[in-house]
Amino acid sequence: MKTFHTKLKSSFFLSLTFLAATAWAKPVAQVVEVKGQVFVVTADGKTKTLKVNDHLEDKSEVMVGEDGDITLNDYYDATYHMIEGSHLKFFNKSVQLKKGKAWVQSLNARHPLVLTTANGHVDFWKGEFITTFDHTSSKTQVLVVNGDVEVSNVLDKNMKYTVSAGTFTTLDPESENGLPRTPTKVGLASLNNSLAAFKALPQKIKEEAPALRSIASVSEVSDSPKKGEIVFMTNGKVANRVPASVVGGAHKYFTKKVSHKKQPVSSVPIRFYGVMAKPAAEIAPRQPASVKPFISHAVPQKVGTDLNVDSEFNHSLRIEKASQPNHTKDLDNLIQDLKSF
Repeated sequence: MKTFHTKLKSSFFLSLTFLAATAWAKPVAQVVEVKGQVFVVTADGKTKTLKVNDHLEDKSEVMVGEDGDITLNDYYDATYHMIEGSHLKFFNKSVQLKKGKAWVQSLNARHPLVLTTANGHVDFWKGEFITTFDHTSSKTQVLVVNGDVEVSNVLDKNMKYTVSAGTFTTLDPESENGLPRTPTKVGLASLNNSLAAFKALPQKIKEEAPALRSIASVSEVSDSPKKGEIVFMTNGKVANRVPASVVGGAHKYFTKKVSHKKQPVSSVPIRFYGVMAKPAAEIAPRQPASVKPFISHAVPQKVGTDLNVDSEFNHSLRIEKASQPNHTKDLDNLIQDLKSF
């Protein structure tokens, strides 16, 4: 009889222990969407594959396999998106990113939540951010999409930075003593690339994701231009805009360049009947307008003996010339001497 009471008492204590253990195993998250191979390791070391609507207990570790991704909700209005190669451990009001990348979206404005890595500590409330941890280099990066978060080193929580939307910070053990770097603005292309890594997101999340910003003055074209085409873009205000210096409609603007088809070359000879070919007119060389035509005058003939002169005058000239005395050379010298005297 005593043995029976002893066994009953032992069974009663075992039942209480089991109930206490069950009560302490508090669920902290629930699976919303899952794709590919995603596993969970419970606090007691059990491993199983996760599926939609599964509950995660405290200290459960979620590991995403190749080509897998998962979305989970905790009980404080926060959503966690994980992609392949990620490893996240869940606690009550906190998570620990051991490897990979996690996108956190929180609507909680009452309870402070925490995300930690091996060297990083992120305090967040209502906001949205992406945390990446490289376990090979122990580098942590926090990129904020919406709201504000506070980032510090896990060993020095007093030195923290408030990282606002559109900025990011990193924690590198080999730089600045492992403290977070001053927040830096992130480009839109880098932000979209970070969001694009999460391929399988809920449809609602996809619709609320930030859209790419386009130039306000350029209208979007549904069909992308083909290779080799020239597309002219207008300012979107004036339909057919013409430069201010041009008067009239001489310039025409087209949205696309018209491509003319090349006509096939025919080897058949072409003959024309009833049409006479008009010879090309010869063009005379052009004279300058300021030059007058040169008129050449006839050269006068040489005056000879046949020139018609009065015969009577010619006869008297010859007689007078013959009557003139002929001086000798000595007489001529004397005359010259007298003239010079």
